[in-house]
Amino acid sequence: MATAKIAKNDGLNLAPFGFDPFWPKISVLGIHPKMNPSIEDQRVVITGAGKGIGRATALAFARAGAHVVLAARTEADLQTVAGEIGALDNGVQSLVVPCDVSREEDVSRLASEALAWRGGIDVLINNVGVGKNGTVESLTTADFDWMVATNLRSSWLCTKAFLPPMLARGSGTVVFISSVAGLAGLPNEPIYCATKFAQIGFAQSIDYECYPRNVRVSVIAPGGTDTPFGFYNGTRVPGDPRLAGFHAPEDVAEAALFAASQPPRSRIFMIGMRPMNESLGTGSGVGFASFSKT
Repeated sequence: MATAKIAKNDGLNLAPFGFDPFWPKISVLGIHPKMNPSIEDQRVVITGAGKGIGRATALAFARAGAHVVLAARTEADLQTVAGEIGALDNGVQSLVVPCDVSREEDVSRLASEALAWRGGIDVLINNVGVGKNGTVESLTTADFDWMVATNLRSSWLCTKAFLPPMLARGSGTVVFISSVAGLAGLPNEPIYCATKFAQIGFAQSIDYECYPRNVRVSVIAPGGTDTPFGFYNGTRVPGDPRLAGFHAPEDVAEAALFAASQPPRSRIFMIGMRPMNESLGTGSGVGFASFSKT
């Protein structure tokens, strides 16, 4: 029997643990030196693909051999990611679709272009998300509407657009990049927590209609991640030393790839993640006084 090993720029051999020896390796460093047989030539839509976790996820799937539809509001960011995918020179393709996935007409256009591009979509990554720390006293109804639209409405609209063809075909995967803020109420994140609880509840509910028709639903719930998240409103500030101890975006991307790479008879509904500088009972909102502008 082969032995498990971890090698530099290589992956973890899972054959001793009951996986087929041809089962794709899980990259230790976010690097996929070989195509992933279960992902190769899959067609993947990723929202919020221009930066942070979305960008890292697009590159992870592209390295594994998937063709990627890049969706976000800022076309320049998407073109940069598309250039990075092209530089992999491994035959994968990308499609850039600038759009606001909280708007129904934009999602309809995204679905039309994505489904026509290569004849269908195999994986949807509901990744886009925004947040603002605060309290009921300091946050506004405009903050509520913005977070609900971006975090929850976008998940509904994109799932509504891409799930029915998967169900009709009898295969597919829907992944929600949620948060530990959807697993426990955290201080100074009342609206953000509400959107993430709702997102996870939505995922749990649709799993009942998906698994009997061979469509997987997975939730990734990371803790603090070192991305530009929150830089736009002072929730986080660049250079804060805590960010260096958070997850790298590639860590979360690996979890999404793992969830979408399960063997035919398996699905992983929930992957909970925490960086090594964050306890199970806290979130970045505990540092609100120093993170946020008044």
